[in-house]
Amino acid sequence: MSFLIPENLEQLVCALEQKDDHTYLCAGGTDLLIHLRAKKKFHYSVIDLTHIDEIKHITEDEDQVVIGSGVTMTQLEKSTIIKKYFPALQMAASMVGSTQIRNRATLGGNIANASQSADTAPVLFALGAKAVVLNEKGEKKCCLAEDLVEGRGKNRLADREMILEFHIPKKEWRSAFAKVGSRKSVTISKINGCIRTRVNQGIMEDTVVYLGAVGVKASRAYLIEKALDGKKLEGFQVQSVKDEIYRQIEENIPDRPSKHYKKSAAMGIVDTLLEELKKEGKEG
Repeated sequence: MSFLIPENLEQLVCALEQKDDHTYLCAGGTDLLIHLRAKKKFHYSVIDLTHIDEIKHITEDEDQVVIGSGVTMTQLEKSTIIKKYFPALQMAASMVGSTQIRNRATLGGNIANASQSADTAPVLFALGAKAVVLNEKGEKKCCLAEDLVEGRGKNRLADREMILEFHIPKKEWRSAFAKVGSRKSVTISKINGCIRTRVNQGIMEDTVVYLGAVGVKASRAYLIEKALDGKKLEGFQVQSVKDEIYRQIEENIPDRPSKHYKKSAAMGIVDTLLEELKKEGKEG
């Protein structure tokens, strides 16, 4: 077992050059340790990312917000920039596990681990976030965050690549996140979701909805979007789109026994998302 502890991007590139199939990147470690124990892996190396300040920033310019992959859930939850532009991301970060987990779990890790229940995934996807990926040659490439996730613990990163940061465009959107779990706290989502929309004279426009934990990865809920888009937000009753929500779950997981529970759970998710949008409009 060996540990590499790069302190800047230059040293990180050198560490990536040495990476092999038995070397793991560790930012928060909240999922890595579980993985190593489950796979009964005892001989491995670790690249510790916790000392690299260049991946711990939250900054903004005129067009976008840039979030380093090493930013923790606690940082996202407390950031005034995130609260101002992306309430859904702040909500999602605040609901990840316990306080101790949020203090360590990172945004990059949440996406790279590719859990179908990851709370930040539907948010980043709905907001059109792009990921900047670094390789062992020091080269960077940019792609949609959604394209990095293949599903159920599989990402599309090459062996010697890592997520460096995320770029999220600043738009006149309202956004919200909601989840349903087996417990009120420290819970893994049984289903979660994010909505982002533009509210123009009370009407929802350009509406995008993503649902998580109803398939191998968070996916776009086109049927629900179509049912909501063009509707007046205030006074909207979720029961009026019950059929579309049920059809969306049926389309996502037609052969899963859990689909019956998740249909009613999705109703609750959509209802909560709309209520959060209304609240955001009053507060904003």
